[in-house]
Amino acid sequence: MRVPVETVTRPDSLGGMPSIFVFELTRRCNHRCLYCYTAWGEPSLGYPASPREEMSTAEVKEFIDNLRSQAPVEYIALSGGEPLLREDLPEILAFIRNRGITPVIITNGTLLTKERVAASMVGGCYEISLHSYRAHVHDRMSGRDGAWNKVIEGMANVHSAGGRQMAAFVATKLNYMDLFHTAELAISLGCWGMLYNRINLGSYNLRYADELLPTPAMIQENLDMLEEIGATYAPFVVSVAIVIEPCVVDIRKYKHIYFGYCPKGGTNSYFTIDPVGNVRTCNHSPVILGNLKTDRFSNIFYQHPYVRQFRETMPAECADCEPELKSICRGGCDAAAEQCYGTANRVDPFVTLSRQASSKPS
Repeated sequence: MRVPVETVTRPDSLGGMPSIFVFELTRRCNHRCLYCYTAWGEPSLGYPASPREEMSTAEVKEFIDNLRSQAPVEYIALSGGEPLLREDLPEILAFIRNRGITPVIITNGTLLTKERVAASMVGGCYEISLHSYRAHVHDRMSGRDGAWNKVIEGMANVHSAGGRQMAAFVATKLNYMDLFHTAELAISLGCWGMLYNRINLGSYNLRYADELLPTPAMIQENLDMLEEIGATYAPFVVSVAIVIEPCVVDIRKYKHIYFGYCPKGGTNSYFTIDPVGNVRTCNHSPVILGNLKTDRFSNIFYQHPYVRQFRETMPAECADCEPELKSICRGGCDAAAEQCYGTANRVDPFVTLSRQASSKPS
């Protein structure tokens, strides 16, 4: 879906422009992850179908320079799909680094051979999926037999080469009990931190919610473990990117975990550019705001009616929430609500389903 850009006066109340962006270089992927929430993964969302269409190397460079002329770009995360499937990734990484930008490669890790690591290690960081210390659990979540062995080999290659890497753990009912030993494995492989995300629901993975969505008790158990890990293994960094709403699990007591929230299309947002240049508020949102081939990002950020409305959205279900809790989560993940319910005005489906599960008789 695409929303036209409206020309209006720049609001004085909004802060500066974002410095972090996500470039989805390809839709191609060598995994079929159960938890995948890509905007194009579910046909009912109506995302434009062009599975093999990608920007050329020259176009990617042009887009980056175009973005730099309008925003203070400091970090670019390269994702997909699987970005390592692009043969020109080393050239793109070198270009990003030469522009004074720090690159982050978001990867499933199975293609990190010694040769690819040598070609792609340009002073940035790898964010690598590691969902269990048990091979069969990781493979089940990744939808590919043998994935775990390849990931461990890839992470060992990064470590041997002196690269920076962090492990990304997506928590589900299948693997939440594996968190502690998986974190220890990540530490042994040289990771400087772990990114913990409870599964974020979308139109594609909603069908697996009963099988995958962890209960609040499971998440609290994980957070207690992460607090211990953060305290014991410092300076190992523990962070949570997908918002955990404090009305479901009270996160205020944890002192060694960095918690993220939905930045609502504001200064701290990571606007996302898809493989053909379409712009979205984040990598979970299905709403196309424009295309960098024809639209200026500064106009999208400051003037787009959808973005302006998105910043003000607060689900009706949150109206009676305590002000302190509301300020922590800001209504949860609006993009997840948009994917699952067709509107950002609903509360995050994680909240809805957690409440429904807790209200069922045991």
